[in-house]
Formats: sequence, structure tokens, C-alpha cells
Amino acid sequence: MDEGYRAGLRWLAYSGIQAESGGVARYYAGDRGEYRNISTEITAYAIQAYLHLPLPGQTGLLSNALRAAQFLCYDAGDPVDGLFPHELPRKGAPSSGVAYFFDCGVIIRALLALWNITADPMYLERAEACGDVLVSLMSRIDGSYFPLIDIATRAPSQGSDAWSVEPGPYQLKVGLAFLELAEVTSSGLFTDGAEKLLDSCLRTHELFLRGDPAADRTADRLHAYCYFLEGVLPFVEKRFECGQILQGGISRVETMMEETSPALQRSDTIAQLLRLRLMADYLGVTELDLSAASREAESLPAFQFHGEDGRTNGGFSFGRREGELTLHANPISTIFCLQALRFWNEYRQGGFRATWRELI
Repeated sequence: MDEGYRAGLRWLAYSGIQAESGGVARYYAGDRGEYRNISTEITAYAIQAYLHLPLPGQTGLLSNALRAAQFLCYDAGDPVDGLFPHELPRKGAPSSGVAYFFDCGVIIRALLALWNITADPMYLERAEACGDVLVSLMSRIDGSYFPLIDIATRAPSQGSDAWSVEPGPYQLKVGLAFLELAEVTSSGLFTDGAEKLLDSCLRTHELFLRGDPAADRTADRLHAYCYFLEGVLPFVEKRFECGQILQGGISRVETMMEETSPALQRSDTIAQLLRLRLMADYLGVTELDLSAASREAESLPAFQFHGEDGRTNGGFSFGRREGELTLHANPISTIFCLQALRFWNEYRQGGFRATWRELI
């Protein structure tokens, strides 16, 4: 892998995007010279990146993962609640007091990944406790889940001003967390939760991308729709329709991404699409469109920052708005782009073997 890949890992670990507390900021706003609030979701993504992305022979980042997990388990979440707040200020103030269903699913997977490496029972206990709360308090009668819950009152709710506070097919990525919990706990509760969530998302996914007429907002929804397609991956060998949906979804994202790119082009969506192409090919769902995959892989390095400012150097931008690169060095963008580039490199060398379990 080239120096750009290594620079991206250095940015995640040492740029300051991971605060002294261990939590990871939502992004660094280069135009304003400030870090945004700490995100528990992004802290969890960073844990997976620290564990899975270093190359063989490269200095490991386990200490960064442990710092992030300690932040989640001791500073952010309360073991009595079983939940993790959406955001916390970088210094000093209380948390948002609201937990997101999607965020907690990402956190569960990160804690399980760390438990698999360290065998520390705390990580498994916290992951299972969080999963129990999601299933018991946030489930809806149609199989979907409330997107928000007030940690103090334990009252679930939903909003309507953005896709991230609506129940929707993007929630299916939490099904990966439920399936991993089912494997390690042998609990039918989590298996049943994943299956019901799948059924709910399959009923609603076709309407999701029609949710907003504005091109830039549709581009945001493409990112979320890729979460749905990622959540479909474990089921393609069990349910024929899931393979068809994955195949059609990849084509749909490609077409709509091209249509909306003049307004907003998100680097993380490009990376998600490339990962999905490679995994669908490996699963035998659809043959890889080599030309399209090559274009996507070749486009990703153009989103990476280079320069003397250590707060941005090596990180990847959120994307381009009306053709202009945004000055936001974004951890999710960086993590997804790095994993997509690694998968692509492994494919070209004939060694791509990743399954949904390796997907960050």
C-alpha cells in the first residue's frame, strides 16, 4: 500500500482528531480551525479502524483502540443504562442525553471486536447490555426501531427533519451487531431482532431514496442507503431476494451518485459503493464491474488532504459541494476510504477474502 494509506492511519491516530480523553471528534473543520464534538458512533468506527486497518508489519494501534473503548465505557456510557449518548463536548460539558439506535449498533460491533482481541469480559458485557436495551425498549411493532431514546426517561422517540432521526432502512446495519451478539451469546433474541429488522427494511427501502427532492440531500441519503445494502450482506446466502436487492441497489447507487455529484459528492459513499461491489463479487451475487470499480478507487485519493498542517494532513475530506472540496477532515470518510482502498488492493493482488464481519 502507498504512503497515502499510511498517512491516513497516522491522521486517525495522531492528528488530534482523537482527543486526550480517547473520544473521536465528528470532524475537524479546517475553515474554522476547530474540532467538532466527540461522537460515540465515530469513536466506535475508529476502534474498528485501529484494530483492522494497520498493515502486516506496521506498528499496531491497539493502544488507541483501548483509549477509545475506555472513553466509551467509563466516560460516555453508564453500565446501568446500557446506552451510549450520541455526542459529548470535547471538554467539560454534559452529554446530549440522547442515544441513537444506529450509533449504539456501531458501538456494539466495536466492543465485540475489542473483546475478540483482548478477551476482556467487560467489553462483551457492555455490548450485550446495550443490545438488550435496544431490543427491549426501542423496537416498534412493524419490526423497525425508534431512532432515538432519552437516556434519563428511557422514552423512545423519532424526529422528522433528517433521515438520521427517522426509522428507515439504514438501520439494517445494526442487524450486523445483532447477528454478532447472537453468535457469541447464543441468544435467539438477537437473531429474531435481526430478522424482523430485515423484513421491515425490505418493505420500505425502495421509498427511502425518494425522500427529498434536493440533490444534495439525496446524495446524503445515498450514504445512508449504502448502510442498508451493507446490512443486507449477511442474508444474501439465506434469502434469494436479498441477493437481487444487493445487485439492484449497487446499480441504483451508482446511477444516482452520478446524477447528484454536481451538487454533492461524498467520499464515504464512493468508498461504500466500492466495498459493496467487491463483496458482492466475492459472494457471487454479481460480477464486478471492473471499469466502474477502477474509477471509484482512482477517485478516492483526490479527497485526501496533504500539507504541513498535522490536523488535516492524511485525513480525507467529507466531499465536494458544487465541485469544491470541503475543508472538513472527516474520520468516517477517512476510515471508509482507507478500507475501500485496502480491499481494492487485495482484489488486484488476488487476495480479497473479506466478509461482512470485516466491514467497518
